[in-house]
Amino acid sequence: MVLCGNGRILDHHRIETLVFCLVLGGRKLKDTEWFGTQDPYVILQYGSQKFTTKTCKDGGENPVFNDNFTPSLIEGVREMSVEVWNENSMRSDQCIGAGKVLLDKVLASGYDDRSWPLKTKRGK
Repeated sequence: MVLCGNGRILDHHRIETLVFCLVLGGRKLKDTEWFGTQDPYVILQYGSQKFTTKTCKDGGENPVFNDNFTPSLIEGVREMSVEVWNENSMRSDQCIGAGKVLLDKVLASGYDDRSWPLKTKRGK
């Protein structure tokens, strides 16, 4: 789940609008680990801004992250991409799923606390 809200910061000569994002966790993620429990982490991308959560060691299918990020609002960009990965020490990290967080509700009402679905590479 990714919670988003917006706010403004005044910096001597400009006003900057920020989007506050709280990555709480995941539920019923696809298990990509053959042996043991997967170690998920999340990558959020908003325009050219990229943010990565801490890895939830042994988080399995229901990891908890509780990480937050505050990207600057980009005029005209109304969605944020989300990818969830499984960290592997012996081979390349595996993509668990990806999706989009639409920012329309955040911009209209100041927050959005919905869960957002992920899709695997096969679109499931």
